[in-house]
Amino acid sequence: MSEGGDRRSVPVLLALGSNLGDRRRYLEEGVAFLRRRIRIQALSRVVESAPWGPVSQPPFLNLLLRAETRLRPLELLDRLQAAEAAAGRVRETPQGPRTLDVDLIFYGSLTMEHPRLVIPHPAWRERPFVHDLVAEVAGDMVEPVSGRPLREVAHTHGLSGSLSEVEPLESAGPVRHSGSEDQADPPVVASSVPASEGDAPC
Repeated sequence: MSEGGDRRSVPVLLALGSNLGDRRRYLEEGVAFLRRRIRIQALSRVVESAPWGPVSQPPFLNLLLRAETRLRPLELLDRLQAAEAAAGRVRETPQGPRTLDVDLIFYGSLTMEHPRLVIPHPAWRERPFVHDLVAEVAGDMVEPVSGRPLREVAHTHGLSGSLSEVEPLESAGPVRHSGSEDQADPPVVASSVPASEGDAPC
């Protein structure tokens, strides 16, 4: 039986980022870690973005993914933090550089405030890569506060000036899960970069 038992699957939206070391490899490994624990349904384009927050640091590579899970919010948070730990993330400076950052942006239509977790993520509108890429992976998810489809709430007029698209991840291959979710369709991957341009995926 998959983690979460017989609970109903809930759609979730996650944001991944890396700005230390081999950023692409950390994103690849983060997606690979998560795909063994949740059912990934869609991956956004990968973009490079300026750092967000008060700490001076290198630019990020970022992506969004939509998935389904039977895990409760705090259980899912534990898995996300395990993915960060597997990438060697050290939490020394708040909002500082990191090998891997995995944020839970939306958990179905749930709103919650907990000492460990606030849903929706309180800063999602302030991060250009989230606001610009969410329509690519949102499916029929809704913004919990307004009840409007995320596709309508999101920015849909191209990437902001602070973002630049890079080659997609190789992690767009078939998804495999443990237990009853072992068989799944490959995730939908958004990309407008022709395969003939740029370097081959790592």
